[in-house]
Amino acid sequence: MSHPFLSLTPSQHKRLFWIFLALTLLATLVLQMIDGALQTPAAPQGIVSYELAGNAQAAGQILASWDAHAALHAAFSLGFDYLYMLAYAVTLALAVLWLADGFSGRLRYAGILLAWGMGIAGSADATENYFLWQMLISGPSDAAAMIARGAALLKFALILIAFLYLVLILVLGVFIHPHNKSGALKQ
Repeated sequence: MSHPFLSLTPSQHKRLFWIFLALTLLATLVLQMIDGALQTPAAPQGIVSYELAGNAQAAGQILASWDAHAALHAAFSLGFDYLYMLAYAVTLALAVLWLADGFSGRLRYAGILLAWGMGIAGSADATENYFLWQMLISGPSDAAAMIARGAALLKFALILIAFLYLVLILVLGVFIHPHNKSGALKQ
C-alpha cells in the first residue's frame, strides 16, 4: 500500500510536518479563543457540544443559548475549521508516516492506513461542518444533527486512533527498539 506523502524526500517530509504542525497549533489557539463565546450551560464544551448534539431538540437548545454575538463566533468557527481540518489531517498523516517508516509489516501498513484515515477524518469534519452550518442558518433538524454527530464521532475516533498509534510507535521505537537504525525517530 502506498500514500502520496511517501514520495516526499525525508527533508521535504520533515519540513512539511513542522510547517503543518505550526499551522495546526496556531489554528487550535484561534479556535480555542473563539470557543469561549460558545460555552453556555446548554453547550458546556462550546462547539463540541453542538457537534455532538445528535438531535434537533439538543441542537435547538444550544442554538437558543447563543446570542447573536455567539452565533457569529459559531459561524466563524465553522468556516475557520476548514483550514484547521486541512492542517491537522496533514500533520497527523505526516506524523504517522514519519514514525511508521522505521517499521515493517503490520505496523508500517497500519501507519499508511492511518495516513489515509486522516483524509477520511478531514472529510468527516467537512461533512459535520456542512450540517452544523445548515442548522445554524435554517434551524435544527434531527437528520442534520444526527449526521453531524455521526461525522464528528468518526472524526474523533480516527484522530484518537492516530494518537494511540503514535504513542505505540514511540514506545516501541524508544523502549523496545532503542537501536533502530532506520532513522525514522531521528529525522
